Amino acid sequence: MDEVNRWAEKVIGENEVSDLPDYIFDVIDFKGEVRELERLIGFFPNWRCTKAQNRAVYGIRVKRGRSLRRDDVSFNEEQALEALKKHPEVEKLFRETFPFIDL
Repeated sequence: MDEVNRWAEKVIGENEVSDLPDYIFDVIDFKGEVRELERLIGFFPNWRCTKAQNRAVYGIRVKRGRSLRRDDVSFNEEQALEALKKHPEVEKLFRETFPFIDL
């Protein structure tokens, strides 16, 4: 969860404190599992994207050295990486949102 904590710090550093939602300060110290974020902040963060862009997000997972679980997706690592190549906007947004994560 260190990455989520660092993201929250980045958001706070880039915005006026008065403009931020209260939960962002809770996220800085959050040590739970990703699935527990919904309970903490009241919703589960998601990004509206196309099916192909969603597959490209998994390409980022593969680039980070993490495997895909067959029970989660119906495509393989190679297909995820190909989707990422076709949708460079996904990697661009990821790098802007999480500049502290190396791909």
